[in-house]
Amino acid sequence: MITLTSTKKEKKQLLEYLSKGEKDLKNNEPKDFEDFLICCKLFTKPQSYGTKIQNRWIKDNGYHKINSSKNRGDYKDMNLYVEFKVSYFLDNQWNLLQLRPYQKIDRYDIMLIDKNYKYKLYQIPKKQMDRLLKEYGYVAHGTKDSNIENKNLEYRISIKENMLLKIEKYLVKKIKQKNNIERFF
Repeated sequence: MITLTSTKKEKKQLLEYLSKGEKDLKNNEPKDFEDFLICCKLFTKPQSYGTKIQNRWIKDNGYHKINSSKNRGDYKDMNLYVEFKVSYFLDNQWNLLQLRPYQKIDRYDIMLIDKNYKYKLYQIPKKQMDRLLKEYGYVAHGTKDSNIENKNLEYRISIKENMLLKIEKYLVKKIKQKNNIERFF
């Protein structure tokens, strides 16, 4: 195990190992979704694992990916436009970034991954998410003064465990994936 007192050589070896793991993950994703989530956390940078998980989720569930230039979310689920957000549990909370209430979408699919790398999916209607943002969210970028005339603000929200009761009714109990295998939580 590497610690702060490990040698520079040992730390460099770990960094090389992690870098190699990131390259390997691009070409050889684990079939098991939980294993995939562990590998994403271990081998990819925080700014890239969200998109990686989102793309896998779209593929595994047979959703239709939406071009980002349309500003209608990440994918279509039947006739619904959906924005996907994912967060690992860190510092006793999940953090959802770049929430864009100005987008014309129908639903947010929020994947929260706990400290054991088990995930739960919440399918929250846009109107309800707008209420949550009004109550708990805050602007993700810029200052209050710099955003006065900005109509397209991005928000962030931190979800603490005690806040899960507010969204519990949107928890998906089972998901039928593209290959008709049901996943129970």
